Amino acid sequence: MHATSKRPSPAVYRRRRLAALVLLVVIVLIVVWAVSCATSSRKGSSEADSAAQTSQTSEPQSTGSADPTSDDAAKSEPAASATPSADPGSVPTCDPGELSVSVKTEKGQYSFSQQPVFVYEVSNITSAPCSANVGTSQQELVVGSGPAEIWKSTPCIANPSDAMNVLEPGKPLTGTVSWDLSMNDGSTCSKDRHASVAGTYWVQATIVGRSSEQYSFVMQ
Repeated sequence: MHATSKRPSPAVYRRRRLAALVLLVVIVLIVVWAVSCATSSRKGSSEADSAAQTSQTSEPQSTGSADPTSDDAAKSEPAASATPSADPGSVPTCDPGELSVSVKTEKGQYSFSQQPVFVYEVSNITSAPCSANVGTSQQELVVGSGPAEIWKSTPCIANPSDAMNVLEPGKPLTGTVSWDLSMNDGSTCSKDRHASVAGTYWVQATIVGRSSEQYSFVMQ
């Protein structure tokens, strides 16, 4: 007589299916949790890298700057080619014989509707620095025609000023002076008469007691 196997009851099948379903749900939850953790980790790392990069790029960059000299200031005051490297008080005073002064016009000729602009230059012709007062109190420009002097700058300077500068060898100091075509006798700044005769004129500069050669230009 053969023994017959007893089939599980329907209740057992339901319990087994329920257990399998619960196990499947647990596995799905574990997978979802693992994926979520991995995504959060990558996002956090990316945000940290982005923040670090932003921090690095937002730091101010150092840009060397210098105080620029404006064109207007260059027209009214002597302008050295470089910032003095020493205190003028600690450098020996220049003797006039240690300096060279030159002057020229910005253009070779002018019309009477224009104001000639004179460009002067003071140079230290020695091998060592020296200091000099090159302010307007120590400047005189003279304009002439033929043998006659027709204009001097000194009586037309309202407030003469001092300007001590260290003159380095090979580094000239330059400045400009404009002539409004007025004529004076050197004692007062008269505006009653103006140059009006076409021809060749000359200008000469005397700075710190040192005079330049005469420089010719044309008025027409």
